Amino acid sequence: MPLSMIEFKVLSILPRGAGYPITTRNICKATQLSVRDVRAAVSNLIGLHGVPIVANRNGRSSGLFIATDQDELNIGIASFKSQVTTMNARISAIEQADLKGWER
Repeated sequence: MPLSMIEFKVLSILPRGAGYPITTRNICKATQLSVRDVRAAVSNLIGLHGVPIVANRNGRSSGLFIATDQDELNIGIASFKSQVTTMNARISAIEQADLKGWER
């Protein structure tokens, strides 16, 4: 399946390697795309095209990049696993929410 124009734009700006990750906001500025379009393109690049795009969510070097070795891939996987853990905790809290008593 060929890349869409939006996927191509996003792929062309993503850095190879963890040295200089780029934030979604900066991708939006550089490409004139919306956050929604950038996120959809990243999802498609990973899911449909197999591009190893990962994110570093720690400190000053946070952002997206294309993993070039196993260590970089592991950084991204750890970041995603942490996000999943946080999201699962939020789901549990919502499932247990007191719909009538939370305002007391």
